[in-house]
Amino acid sequence: MKNIMLVTGLGISLLASIFMAYGKVFRRRETIEEQSGSTEIHNQKEKEHRMRETRFAQIGAALLIAGFSVQIAANVTYE
Repeated sequence: MKNIMLVTGLGISLLASIFMAYGKVFRRRETIEEQSGSTEIHNQKEKEHRMRETRFAQIGAALLIAGFSVQIAANVTYE
């Protein structure tokens, strides 16, 4: 029962982290360019910032998924 509860809790946390980051993680280049507007210097910097922000969110999400996956595997295999 303990393992079931631990794995369920970690699974929910994993899903929550994906939902929380969805807006930034799954943002496409076209969307970033569209949101940034024209080609003025300010908007170019805004586009670069959004692309960098999106990349960090993608890396963070990958690390969260890896971390939770390891925890789930450890809790399932070791008692």
